[in-house]
Amino acid sequence: MNQNIERIEVFLDESKEPLQVLTSPPFKVKLDTQTIPDGPHSLRVVTVFKGGKKEESVVEFEVDNLPSPFIEGIDEGQQLRGTVEFEVLPGDYEAPKSKGRLTTTMAVLSSIIVLGLVWAFFAFSATSKAVVEANAVAPKEEAKAATGDAARGEKLFTEQCASCHGAKAEGGFGPALAGNALLDNPEQFDKVTTEGRGNMPPFSNLSAQDLADIRAYLSSLGGASGGEQAAAAAPAGGSEDVALGKKVYSEQCAGCHGANGEGGYGPALAGNPLLDNPEEFNKVTHEGRGNMPPYPQISDKELAAIRAFLKTK
Repeated sequence: MNQNIERIEVFLDESKEPLQVLTSPPFKVKLDTQTIPDGPHSLRVVTVFKGGKKEESVVEFEVDNLPSPFIEGIDEGQQLRGTVEFEVLPGDYEAPKSKGRLTTTMAVLSSIIVLGLVWAFFAFSATSKAVVEANAVAPKEEAKAATGDAARGEKLFTEQCASCHGAKAEGGFGPALAGNALLDNPEQFDKVTTEGRGNMPPFSNLSAQDLADIRAYLSSLGGASGGEQAAAAAPAGGSEDVALGKKVYSEQCAGCHGANGEGGYGPALAGNPLLDNPEEFNKVTHEGRGNMPPYPQISDKELAAIRAFLKTK
C-alpha cells in the first residue's frame, strides 16, 4: 500500500456523507446505478494523505438504465374535457406494445422509414448525380477548415498537454504523443482527447480547430527522439538492481500502480515511456504530479533500480 495514503473517500453528487471509504488496496468501488435516478451525476474522489493533505478528483457521468415513460391516449397540445382515460407506458424494455392506435414510438419509426425511402429515391436516381456535383465543393471547404496550424498547436499543447505528455510530447505521466499512431486517426484522437480515457481526463473545452492545430504540431515532431536519447543514457541494471527495485517498488509503489506495474489507482508503469526518461521519471516521483503525492525519500539509486525492475515486466 502507498504508505502516504490514509484513506480514500468517494462521494456521490452533492452528498456530504461518503458513498464508500477505502483504507487498503485494491481501491475499487462498486456503484449500482439502478439505485440512483437516471440522469447526470458526479463522483467526487478525495484522497487523504497522512499529515492532512488532500487531493480531489471529480468524474461526471450519466445514468440511463431505462427509457423514459410516455403517455398513450393524450396528444401534446390536445384540448381535454370531462373524464379522460389514458395509458402510461413505463420505462421498461420488456413492456408490451399496444395493438391499438399508432403509438408515439411507431410514429417516429414510420417517419424514419418514409425519410429512408425518400433518400433511396434520390440516392439511386439520376437526380442524385446533379445534387452531388452541385455540392462537390463542400468537402474541400471542410477539409480546409480542418487544416491545422502547427505554431498555434504548439502553444495549445504547452498549455493543455505538456504537463503529462512531456514538453516535446516525448511522454511522461502520460504516453508519448510524438510519432504516436493515434495521429493517423484524427477522429479517434479527437474522441480520446475530448472524452478522456483511463487516467486521462476529458478536454471538452478544445474545439475541432484546436485539436487540428495540436495534431499538426505533434505530426511535425516525428518520433519521440527525446525518449530514445534518454533510453540510451539509462543504466541497464544488473540482477542486484532488479532485486532492490522490486523491494522498493513493492513497499512504496505497488499499492497504487499494481504489484507488477500493471496499473490500479495509478497508471500502468510496465512498458510506460517514462521508464526511458530517467530525469523525468525521477522528477515526477520526487515532486509528485496530479493525484500522485511526492516521494522525495526515494534515492536516485533506488529509482534506477525501480526502473530496472519495471523493465522486466
